[in-house]
Amino acid sequence: MAHTVWIGTYTREGSLGIYRAGFDDGAIRVRGAVPADNPSYLAADGACLYAVAETTNGGICSYRIGSDQGLRLTGSQRVLGDGPCHVCLDGLYVYVSNYDSGYLSVFELDKEGAIHAPPRVVAHTGVNRGAAQEPAHAHQAVVTPDGAFVAICDLGLNGVVFYPRDPQCGIREPGSWVYAAEGAGPRHAVFGEDKFWYVVCELSCEVLTYCGYGSSAWLLQRQSLIHAGQENASAAAIHLSPDRALLLASVRGSDELVLFDVLPDGRLSPPQRFYAGGSWPRDAVFSPDGRFVLCACERDNRVTVFRVHNGGLRPIGSASVPSPVCLCFESAAN
Repeated sequence: MAHTVWIGTYTREGSLGIYRAGFDDGAIRVRGAVPADNPSYLAADGACLYAVAETTNGGICSYRIGSDQGLRLTGSQRVLGDGPCHVCLDGLYVYVSNYDSGYLSVFELDKEGAIHAPPRVVAHTGVNRGAAQEPAHAHQAVVTPDGAFVAICDLGLNGVVFYPRDPQCGIREPGSWVYAAEGAGPRHAVFGEDKFWYVVCELSCEVLTYCGYGSSAWLLQRQSLIHAGQENASAAAIHLSPDRALLLASVRGSDELVLFDVLPDGRLSPPQRFYAGGSWPRDAVFSPDGRFVLCACERDNRVTVFRVHNGGLRPIGSASVPSPVCLCFESAAN
């Protein structure tokens, strides 16, 4: 089945902005680009696409996806801070994580899915556990599968905070913190079945497995993404396959994709490591049918493609894209 893939990039080195590619049975072909300023993270919901502008005094843009897969800008707002790096949707609100300013911007959507009003700003606080020199670096927001919480990964405060989700205002404060071991640096989290969830830690290059949300969470497992003694590596992306049977992570520096089986008890199998096909792999995602993996190799200006085969990854192709950092398949509703 043919799909559209939206590719977010950094525009400081010749990229135009948001690239559109067709993806069909493992073949990827770039179709065009829409100008945008550092659209480093994208999210799709039906006929709407959202992109951060990761800049000083950055912003968020909403687009309408046309029948020809073209993009029409429907809204644009500042996040009232610096370095927006992630966008999360729940149908009512858009949650934008601001890495440099260290807080969350919450935007209400209109009935067409566009952003018009300025955000509510949530400046969460917690105890600095030594993951970074700065006190707060919000890196990702994600809604838990039961819809009860919005979980924020904060690399600076070295933990994940669970805010109660509120349809009237997005989230309620205060939140409940789950702290990682000192120096871990939580970057992104994904949520599986039965309240199991997984955090990729940028600084310690490991995946943490938890069960339970907020104050009820407990750590089940720590799995390293790198070989013993390996240096100058930093973890980037984490994603579950559509059937939640596989977990995928990317590691910059070692330039590897790391694949785990998700076991029945929620823990992960020993890792399998594969060359990412290029330098500095950022995002790495499964195709909607789970048969393929796409990887954005930022410093090699390419998106690589792998077939999921016999429990591993087999390289099958690539496409040239300048400074790719995010990969977003169109949502099933579109």
